[in-house]
Order: sequence, then structure tokens, then C-alpha cells
Amino acid sequence: MTLIDGIDSVRASKIEDLFELASSMNDVINLSIGEPDADVPDVLKDAAARHIKNGKNKYGPLRGIPQLREKIAAKYAERGLDVKVENVSITMGAQNAIFAGFASVLRSGDEVIVFSPAFPTYAAVATLIGARVRFVNTTLNNGYVPDPDRLRSVINSSTRAIVINSPSNPTGAVYDRRLMRELIDVASEAGAYVLSDEVYEEFVYEGSFVSAAEFADSYDRVLVVNSFSKTLCITGWRLGYLLAPQELSERIGKVLLYGHTCPPTFAQYAILDVIDSDEIKEFVKRSREEYLRRRDVAVLALNYHGIEVCPPKGALYVFPRLPAGLDDDEFCLSLLNRERVVAVPGNTFGPGGEGHFRISITSPAQIIEEGVRRIGRFVREYVSSRGV
Repeated sequence: MTLIDGIDSVRASKIEDLFELASSMNDVINLSIGEPDADVPDVLKDAAARHIKNGKNKYGPLRGIPQLREKIAAKYAERGLDVKVENVSITMGAQNAIFAGFASVLRSGDEVIVFSPAFPTYAAVATLIGARVRFVNTTLNNGYVPDPDRLRSVINSSTRAIVINSPSNPTGAVYDRRLMRELIDVASEAGAYVLSDEVYEEFVYEGSFVSAAEFADSYDRVLVVNSFSKTLCITGWRLGYLLAPQELSERIGKVLLYGHTCPPTFAQYAILDVIDSDEIKEFVKRSREEYLRRRDVAVLALNYHGIEVCPPKGALYVFPRLPAGLDDDEFCLSLLNRERVVAVPGNTFGPGGEGHFRISITSPAQIIEEGVRRIGRFVREYVSSRGV
């Protein structure tokens, strides 16, 4: 399978399609994209401006400036983990990290297991590389967390990688320590790599965040993807990172060299300056508290309108279930045309998302509440008109 075959096999994002359609309409409430509405913290803006003025605008090291890589390694070392600078690569956002991680371990014909509902990038990138994707569905009834026994039953000799994502986009599921341990144990039995997407680690509302990196000492085939984008509201700066075993360093370096040359230099120095500051810590704390408030507003409103939902324990999304018999795509398109609300069809996130839709909690609470009010009205009218 060639790259062009993979490209032809991957469908365009439905999120972008709906966003484009909505751009030509008035009075639209866009609950589709998980982009924080808060501005970049002033302390970070000032640091970026200072480094731009001081000439940090040229090429930098392929895998990121050593100082920031050291800072990230130290973050994990403070948790008692054996993460060294050599394990850290700064990337152009989490998407770049996912691509570099997959490209360093997958060959054409390998199998990747993805728990669905799941962020669509996992399956898309694996397909681009020529791997086969096996979806293992999770359900609302068990909080959308994967079943280790189910995982064990589907692993085979072709399984090369398993993707985990906690807190989860789109479901908000948060994996506890026991579950994370069990999933990694199953991966180790098969010798499969684990790629753990931990972009939403700062946004946990119930339970505690557990990093897959905490188990890398006992199983060294663990890769961790993370990003500064959502936490610091710098989605346009494109800065994330990848933690990976040293054995993959050369491959990852090649992917990054021919994929991005180097991550943005000024942005790395700016983050390095302020990441441990009291201002940033307070900013992240306030953001988490505000998203929790918005989550509660969304869940309460959905419940009021009789729409079934599992309250997310983390991340920036709510993933309600549609009444039985409704088609995700048709529902979301009609919702946009008739009520001017943008939501994402659940099947965007794999077969486990069918019969659902996703809304984000990155808009102000009053906007979320109005959006859900329109959704509730539409559901009542839509179900009644179709006799479902």
C-alpha cells in the first residue's frame, strides 16, 4: 500500500465540513470545535514578544530546544519517572506527535487497535501509513472505558499498536490507575506499542489523571503524546511533544526532519520562561474550574431536555446519545439548517460513536445553554415528525 492509497482511503473531516457550511449562516452557535475561547495569558504573550524582538525567529534544533526538553523530562521525573531528555521530542502540536509516533512503529499491514469513540486522527494517520485499524467499541453504559478482557480477545499476531486516550475526546472518560495498568499489561503480553494521548491531562473533573508514562519502567513500549495548545490556549502556535523509548529516537528524528524541520523557536522559549510561573498555574486552575462549570451546565440542560448523556469526567466535550433510530449525519445537518447549531456526528469518532453527537464546552456557559435549548427543541420536533 502506498501513501496515496492511504490518502484516498481517508475521508475528510466532518467537523470542517459542518464548520464551512455554518460560516455562510447567521445566528449560528458553533459547538463543534474544541478550541478554548479564553485568550493567551498575558505573561505568555509578553514572553513571546520578548523572544521575537530578541531574534528567536530562526531555525532551531530538530527535536526542540534542549532547555524545554529538559523541563518536560523534569516534569515526569518529579513524578518519580525515569524520563530523560533523549526521550522527549518537541513537535508541531499533538497531531505531529501522533504522526511521528505511529510512523516510527508501524509498517504496512500492521494492525492498530483503537477504542471507539475516538479522536479521528488515530485511525486516519494509521491508515495513511498503511496499517489496518481495528475498532473496539466502548459504550455509554460503562462510561466509555475499555474492557481489558475484550482487548485481550481481539489482539492477534498482527497487532502492533494500541491507542489509549484519557481524558478522552470525545467521551470525557478518565482511566483510573487499575485500568491503565491492565491495558498496558495486555499490550505487554502481545508486545504491542502503546500510544497514549494525554492532551487533556489538566482537565480532569472527577477522579485523578494517570499517565501511561508511569508504567514505562515495567514496559518500555509506551509512547506519550501531549500538547500545550488547549492548556495554554495557544492552538495556533502548534507546539506539543512526544515521549518515546530511546530505541525509536533515530526513526522519530527522521520523521520530524522531513515533516517539519523544527518546531517554532520563539514559542518554545516563551513557554520555557513561564510554564512554572504562578500566573500560568493560576490560569490553568481557573480554566479547569470554568470548564467544570460549563460541563455541569451542559449536562443539566441535556437532562432537562430528555437527552441521554454520560457526564464526562474530563476533557472539553459532552457526548450525548441520540434517540434510537436517528442517523448521526442527517441529525447534525438538519440541526444546523433548522436551528443554527453546529454539533459533530458521533460516527466521526468511529463505529462506537454511532447514534451520538458531540458538543464542546469551550464556549461561554450561556451560549452552551442556548445551544442545548435549541438542540432539545429540535430533538422533540425531529422525533415527532419522523415518528421515532
